[in-house]
Amino acid sequence: MTDKNQAEWLLIQQCYDKQEQQALWLKIIAILVWLWLLKNTAGLELQLGIIGLFWLHEALLKTWQQRAADRLLQLEQAILQAQDIGCQWHSQWQFQRQKPLQLIIGYARQALKPTVAITYLALIAASLLRLWL
Repeated sequence: MTDKNQAEWLLIQQCYDKQEQQALWLKIIAILVWLWLLKNTAGLELQLGIIGLFWLHEALLKTWQQRAADRLLQLEQAILQAQDIGCQWHSQWQFQRQKPLQLIIGYARQALKPTVAITYLALIAASLLRLWL
């Protein structure tokens, strides 16, 4: 294992874990903002818009986290094969960079993952139920 591979792996793993915490905090803040909107009798459009913004933000965060996970797997493979690929993440990403439509599809995939979507779908359902009841 090279020092560069190890240093990069440790740094990215720490970032990956922090992103998981950020996603959890994002969900908590989304729920608190939604409750505040209910308390202040905000309209359905505002509620859905705010929920959508939080959902989009988490999809962006999870997309970046997925890129980190992909890089962690590449580093682990390089370590197994005794290759030195450390400190080349950005140049590799630039080489493999997707077109805008592919990036948008990637964000949508992350947004539709059950662990991301469940909170926002529940808030949308609660907003709609509150309107109809």
